[in-house]
Amino acid sequence: MSEFEIALPSNQDTDIDVTNQGLYNYDFNSYSLAPLQKAAGLSLSEKIRTSVFSHISEAKLIEELSNKGEVEYVAKLSDYVKEKLKSGEWALGIRKKTGETYAVIKDVSTGKSQSFVTLDKKVVQNLGNLPELSAIQGQLADIVEKIENLNRLVERVEQGQYNDRYAGFFSARQQVVEALSADDETVKKELLISAVKTNNDTIAKLMLAIHHDALAFIDTKIKPKEAQRIDNHLQNSIGYLNSTVQLNLVAHTALGEQQALIATLMNYKSFIGQTLLEEVGDTERTLAWQIDNAHKGMDGKFDEISLDVTDRITYLVDEVINKRIGEQDYERIETEKMHDAKL
Repeated sequence: MSEFEIALPSNQDTDIDVTNQGLYNYDFNSYSLAPLQKAAGLSLSEKIRTSVFSHISEAKLIEELSNKGEVEYVAKLSDYVKEKLKSGEWALGIRKKTGETYAVIKDVSTGKSQSFVTLDKKVVQNLGNLPELSAIQGQLADIVEKIENLNRLVERVEQGQYNDRYAGFFSARQQVVEALSADDETVKKELLISAVKTNNDTIAKLMLAIHHDALAFIDTKIKPKEAQRIDNHLQNSIGYLNSTVQLNLVAHTALGEQQALIATLMNYKSFIGQTLLEEVGDTERTLAWQIDNAHKGMDGKFDEISLDVTDRITYLVDEVINKRIGEQDYERIETEKMHDAKL
């Protein structure tokens, strides 16, 4: 059973800085999309916050969290809690434990809960799986980091033949940036959906290109000059595929669509497993190994990271499907508490 706790940031924490030049990188080398993933995570948190407060006002929730049974002190405690929240010393959050969903107030510096109250069933139903999607953002960030590590190993040498495919990434990226900065929820949703459609079209074209080039690359009769040309295409396509998949993860996070996000990960994992990690003939070697072998200094990293990415995706998907989000961390904490108690 899932056991986790997430924080709900204040409104001002969720804004994306559209003047940040890092969002519009056109040096055509590998660069991080982590800022967009972080912004999408904050957008998701704001979606959860809005959902909660559409059923109960923030003031009412704080009052309930402040009420320790001594009614005459409720107003004073509420003011105290509001000041702590305003200063950033405390923060509101959502906790899921033993099948119940709670609103909590936590001390930001210590992580200690100051108070909690069970959320109404209507609030929980309205939230859907948004808390679970928020809870896996840390693991998602780890997967994204590994995908970016793959991109650092490939060299992008821009060539006109595949420019239409690569252009899809930049088009979708701009739509995601504009969506995350949009105030109107309808505009935000339309831009994100448009970005997903562009991404999926780009992903399909890149996967077909990689499959075609991979077959040519492993042909033992290929001439060195031709092998180098195809290798350039492969690396470019793999780099843009990784980045475009990341964009889809950002978009689905911002949309609050957990199953669509899992579908993106499974599609990527399946393709990597059936191309980069597929054994070539009877060589007992994979395409990823051959890419490693063709480039000095990689030392097997491309093959190693590709396998690590697929393993992490498998673990995350298993956690979501079997409702074990946060289970290991929770069990570790409980074990440590029991150990401390014995001491």
